Amino acid sequence: MEQWEIVQTDHTPFVQFDGLLSVLTISGRSYPEDGLDFYEPIMQRMEARSTMTNPIKTLHIRLEYYNSSTIKAISVLITHLKKAESNGHKTTMIWEYEEDDEGIKDDIDMMKNAHGIEVEERFTQF
Repeated sequence: MEQWEIVQTDHTPFVQFDGLLSVLTISGRSYPEDGLDFYEPIMQRMEARSTMTNPIKTLHIRLEYYNSSTIKAISVLITHLKKAESNGHKTTMIWEYEEDDEGIKDDIDMMKNAHGIEVEERFTQF
């Protein structure tokens, strides 16, 4: 099974894909100088897998801080997750955040409304 990861830096998150479990996890802090450049290979891999027999079925976000280009990339990743769902796969979106972070809660609500996706919200401490 395919496995890959991107090492976390000061401005980019840790990204891990577990092909056995079909889980893409993004965690840490995400404010790369050019967010779309950073996320483009991830979006391409997720898009390519969305029509395979074993697509990415779980998108797990655990970001302490992120910028607007990151939220745009997350939106694209959700689109690919929904594509896998429309191809008959059960998908899950997990989003961990600190309970009192209203900004992230607003972003989650925006994604739910924009994409019609269920989000399993989990509280955490960073």
